[in-house]
Amino acid sequence: MQRCKGFTLIELIVVVILIGIIAAVAGLNLVNYTLNRNLKSAARDVASDFAICKQRAISENVPYQILFVPGGAGSYTIQQLDSVTLMPVIATAVTKRPSEFGKDIYIDSANFGPALSDRVNFDMRGTVFPLGNPAPSGDGVVLKNSRNSSATVTVSATGRTYVTFNIN
Repeated sequence: MQRCKGFTLIELIVVVILIGIIAAVAGLNLVNYTLNRNLKSAARDVASDFAICKQRAISENVPYQILFVPGGAGSYTIQQLDSVTLMPVIATAVTKRPSEFGKDIYIDSANFGPALSDRVNFDMRGTVFPLGNPAPSGDGVVLKNSRNSSATVTVSATGRTYVTFNIN
């Protein structure tokens, strides 16, 4: 009797089912990876905006401010301050949203210093100065995504930024 070479229908079904299971697991991991990657990109963008604001304050010899508005549609505004009155110069304002990196990313909180201010001010030397409240003391901006992963961007009194991640 001759033996036919090939696969039986049952073997093919088992292989297709196994490939389907592996693809489903890989797809879920890819979605989670993408969500966390977008969060990291948004946090690094906020940190780079701190550095840019600091450098502009030094190079232009005028104070700058970053004002945060937490919430689902949260945003932050980078604006030049008037050197005398320390009031924002509206014509220089640039508003950004972390949700540009993914619709699920939002600003959870923005607390700087003991007074829990929602803004950071850079003077002409690039250091953080108080505007009616003490300088930052390790608090910062917390960004979150739908997986409840978070990224915290902090700024020291010398204007140096740090980013820490808590990925779920």
